Formats: sequence, structure tokens, C-alpha cells
Amino acid sequence: MKDFVLGIPFYRFYYDQSKVSDVFNELLKLPFKPNGGEPPHNTNWIWDGVTDDGTGSNLHEYPEFTDIFAWMQKCLDEVAIDMGMTCKLKINSAWAHLNQKGNYFYEHTHGNAFVSSTYHASGHFKDNTVWLLPNPYFHTTNIFPCGPPFGEQKYKYYIKHEEPVEPGKYIVFPSTLVHYAQPNTSDIDRTTISCDAFPYGLISEGGTSRMKLQVL
Repeated sequence: MKDFVLGIPFYRFYYDQSKVSDVFNELLKLPFKPNGGEPPHNTNWIWDGVTDDGTGSNLHEYPEFTDIFAWMQKCLDEVAIDMGMTCKLKINSAWAHLNQKGNYFYEHTHGNAFVSSTYHASGHFKDNTVWLLPNPYFHTTNIFPCGPPFGEQKYKYYIKHEEPVEPGKYIVFPSTLVHYAQPNTSDIDRTTISCDAFPYGLISEGGTSRMKLQVL
């Protein structure tokens, strides 16, 4: 389902509820390592299949997650059609995160990606993922009439969208949009699958532009 968030098309899909707990249980079997700093200062945990140089993000190739990623791919097929793309979108990297109670995910974007997405396998509806968009009233000027945007107030000049956590929800969004996850307020671990997708096949602007981009 397409929605407009901050004026930008976002896509929400919902996985079969009878299968949501199965994905959650499989994620809990994965080994995780600190992310965002060393213990006790790490802010969250990342699947340790991801190496320090960023490679190894191939969770979509693991057989125990075949069904969920096949479904995600069908969702991305719908996104590509809705966007009017002349080629397909294909998942080219995927990984998992775990947030224990009090853990959060710092603000970030997804580099080297065309489209990004997140699947919530578990979590509390009171906790949100927050997307930030520069506010044209303030980000084209050096005048800050609401006070300095520092410390806890560093996002006060941005336009925000807060998306509640819903187990089984899969959301597709632009890779360049800054986002972060609020602290997990539940005693149950919050787990997510993130994946990026790239155009796949013949990309043509017309005229003399003929580029075939192959996702590995």
C-alpha cells in the first residue's frame, strides 16, 4: 500500500500473521555482535554475518529465510511497477538488527542503495522509527528563531515522521532519507530485517543511453 510520508511515497506491506512468529524465532537463533560502540556503550546489535568492511550482508541467501525474502521481493516488484520503472528491483543486500530493552538505532542513511526497506519481526507499537526531512523554512537560512539546534534539540528544525513498530510490517522508503529508531521500551527484544534493492536489468533513458546494470 502506497502512502505519502513527508510528501514522499512510502510503501507498507504486511506479512502473513501466521508466519510472523516463525521469522522472529529464526532471527533469535542468529549470532549478533555489538553495533554502535563496544559494550557497555553499544546502542544496538547487528547480525555478525556483516563484516567490519560492510560485506557479508547476504541474509537473503539463508534457507531459513527463503519465504520472507520471496515475499519481500514480490513487494518490491509492486513498488517497481508503481514507480513506473522499466526494469525490476532486486534485493542485493540484507542483514538483521536486535535491540534489547533500552537499545536504539542512531540516525543514518543507506549508502550505495537505490531503495531501502525494513521488516519488523518484533517490537512495541509505542516505539517508533523516525524519518527526518530538512525543513525549507529553516534549512535554507542561517536564522534560527526557535533556538540553537544542538544536543537533544538537534532535530527540532526538521520535518519528522514517526512510524510505529508493528510486527509483520514491511516498509519501503528512499535510501537517502535520514532515519533512526527510538529506544526499545519492551522487555522483549526488538528484531528487524533490513534490505536494500537495486535496479536490475536494462536501464534505458532513451536516446543513446543503454546501460545494463547487473546486481551481483
